[in-house]
Amino acid sequence: MTSTVSGPVQLSDKVWSWLPTEEIEPGTMTQIQNIAALPCTAHVAMMPDAHKGYGMPIGCALATRAAVVPYAVGVDIGCGMIAVKTSLGATWPRESIQAALVGIFARVPVGQPSKQNRNRGSFSDRQDSAVMREWISERGARDRDMVAIRERADRQVGTLGGGNHFIELQSDGTNLWLMLHTGSRAFGKYVCDWYHAIALRECERHYTPLPDKELAFMLLDSVDGKDYMLDMGFAMRFAEESRGRIKTQALDALTETFGAFDVHETIETHHNFAAVEQHMGKPVVVHRKGAVKTTKAPLVTIPGSMQTGSYIGRGIPNVRALDTCSHGAGRRLGRNQTRRDNVGVDIKAEMAAEGIELVCPPDSDALDEAGRAYKDIENVMRYQADLVEPVVKLAPLGVVKG
Repeated sequence: MTSTVSGPVQLSDKVWSWLPTEEIEPGTMTQIQNIAALPCTAHVAMMPDAHKGYGMPIGCALATRAAVVPYAVGVDIGCGMIAVKTSLGATWPRESIQAALVGIFARVPVGQPSKQNRNRGSFSDRQDSAVMREWISERGARDRDMVAIRERADRQVGTLGGGNHFIELQSDGTNLWLMLHTGSRAFGKYVCDWYHAIALRECERHYTPLPDKELAFMLLDSVDGKDYMLDMGFAMRFAEESRGRIKTQALDALTETFGAFDVHETIETHHNFAAVEQHMGKPVVVHRKGAVKTTKAPLVTIPGSMQTGSYIGRGIPNVRALDTCSHGAGRRLGRNQTRRDNVGVDIKAEMAAEGIELVCPPDSDALDEAGRAYKDIENVMRYQADLVEPVVKLAPLGVVKG
């Protein structure tokens, strides 16, 4: 059944929601109430794709007064999307789409390492990330973990990872598009965990009451607060470097399959970061977790799921939303629940029957990424009609998953 909504709902003096109240899950509501209760919170905007995360919901923007909250950005700092419109036509035999996906899969490591295959999801040879070289040079090797994470990041740059990360071929009805979603991998998690531990100690030292320990914060102008923003910036740049390498490999695979073509347009967005911005006449630190800034770039990417459509949209500035829109459809069901509800389902065969090719490692069926695990992208776009204008609707042709 299609839902309708007439603008955002004010949940409290600090909280505005673009997700209808009846659709907010209890765990998500508790987290919203927790971040609103932080002593540094100035404003909260919940997007229509909001769902429970660590500390703060995914699909949320939090404005604080001169404070940074590591878990309000999350562990995958700089995670984001690239969408590429090519000059290639949109109508191809399924065999050609499959060949292109297999070519991408052969070039881009995907998934997470396991005991059986430690190189899965990582390059077996060090790739020498330019951003990591600069990070170590500027920040210095403060401990063994920092040296180890640089080594790990050098083997993960240009890799896809698992979960909701993807490389997808899509059609706008006329042209073939490439869309990919990935972030800073282990490096972003290291930065988040390092500063979250510092933030916890600071809150305990100053007897700061926290509604949830995952919402520990630091003052922006403190040494640690400044260092977090600096390292967060490096993680964002690492994610950009990684996406750029993946894009190059994917486009090479398309060239091998389809022949030479031109790139008409490239759109890139971050959706896990914090920045100092002016809102309502005051400087605040805006944390966007699974949320996209709508004023920096003219166009944004809003994927649905691997079985549903995605959108390219034009952001609409909105004061109450902190100039933010959703980063996608957002999960409706957790991964374990999705698997429990779909025991015996062959998702690859199901997608093939829908005309969508799925390529993933032999030991990963991607069932927990099924379309029914996500919210209805059409409702999400309808709920945020005052935040983003749909420009292009994309239909999935095939996807590479970890």
